[in-house]
Amino acid sequence: MSTSIFISHSGQDAASSLRLAEDLKRAGLQVWLDEWDIAVGERITEKVQRGLTSANYLAVWLTRASIESGWVEREWQSRYRAEIASNSVIVLPLLAEDCAIPPLLIDKKYADFRSSYTAGLADLLRSIGLRDWEGPFGMAFRLILPGAFVMGSRSGEENERPPHQATIDWPFYISTYAVTQGDWKQLMQTTPWSGIPRVKEGDNFPAVNVTWWEAQAFIRQLSSIDKESLYYLPTEEEWEYAARAGTTTEFSFGDDERDMQFFGWSRDLTQNGEEYPHEVGQKRANPWGLYDMHGNVWEWTYSWYFGSYSAQPRQDPDEKVLKGGAWDYRAYGARSAFRVSKPPHRTDATVGFRIIRKPAVI
Repeated sequence: MSTSIFISHSGQDAASSLRLAEDLKRAGLQVWLDEWDIAVGERITEKVQRGLTSANYLAVWLTRASIESGWVEREWQSRYRAEIASNSVIVLPLLAEDCAIPPLLIDKKYADFRSSYTAGLADLLRSIGLRDWEGPFGMAFRLILPGAFVMGSRSGEENERPPHQATIDWPFYISTYAVTQGDWKQLMQTTPWSGIPRVKEGDNFPAVNVTWWEAQAFIRQLSSIDKESLYYLPTEEEWEYAARAGTTTEFSFGDDERDMQFFGWSRDLTQNGEEYPHEVGQKRANPWGLYDMHGNVWEWTYSWYFGSYSAQPRQDPDEKVLKGGAWDYRAYGARSAFRVSKPPHRTDATVGFRIIRKPAVI
């Protein structure tokens, strides 16, 4: 059964509740919100009761205005009684501002939105057990929450400058691993890596020797068989945000290149008889549970390359950004901020990709 959530809020908190509802939809939940589900002329009480009865969870947006609202109290009280009767966790307080929590809710674990909306959203999603998602062919995806980070580097290459704040406005799922040969063969029925030097074959090896255009063909085909999802290559901002995983160091594991041996494949590890892309997931994951974000294969992004971040966009860009480093490149190139570029029709044994998934309807 799919997870559905009813958002109870005061009229004064409509804008905040709408933002929450949209983010929960993007995370794959069914959401009941009065603004979406009650049409002009419909019986409000009847529609609200249907929404409350059908939802798995009732999220109560707690502000001073909502606590003073008789409507909000009636909504959560009705579900609270059902919760006690069924001995199941249903009511989820969402503390949006400093206010007196109603006595019946004070002992319940609440999601705290007061200091950080993103932290509160993470609390809420954890409370309902939403973190991972499995796509077609068993492809694993991790949920990435919205937030802001400093993109680029002051001490790296010229094209990594200037460092600047980038904002991710909504949640998305990103594949836990680079797309594998097994994923590709099941969907595309081809083997573009066959016959090229320095590639091993097997379902758990990354799909390499794939152009940007071929990656797009994979995405179109995947979207055609999974009507409930939208897939695309991550933008450069989304990729670096996911790779950093909340860190500000050169790599998600710190600043010391020598620690790459634990987290990814670079030239230092592969130059003695292992000069090929390695099976995915053999090293440690980054703090958000993503594997091989540092090293193994370069990964296509959706973004065009214009040079440094201060360069003016051109009308006719001809190269796409790749991130992550590769098995034949020094560890320095696997830094979170490092970036290279390649024409979208070019590829080789060092180039693969991972994908982002969002629900098709938000």
